[in-house]
Amino acid sequence: MPKMRIYFNILGTKSYYREVSSVEEAKTIIDAIADFVNAKVDEGVFPDHCNIAGLEEYDEEEKEWVDWCDEDGLDFDEHFSTEE
Repeated sequence: MPKMRIYFNILGTKSYYREVSSVEEAKTIIDAIADFVNAKVDEGVFPDHCNIAGLEEYDEEEKEWVDWCDEDGLDFDEHFSTEE
């Protein structure tokens, strides 16, 4: 299994990274963070904002993090939008 991590960034802030062990774990964590942030926006704690999240895997040959794609070439969002 390749080394993977999620990223979550609210516009204007430093990205949050966390290593994950599977694509499904990544989805669960990203959804939980998004739910929390959206609840805080609804409560007026955070201003309305823009954010971005996704999954990366470590490319051993290039020695860098790259966006994850499934075996069909779909990125993280596309992968889950086709399953529902």
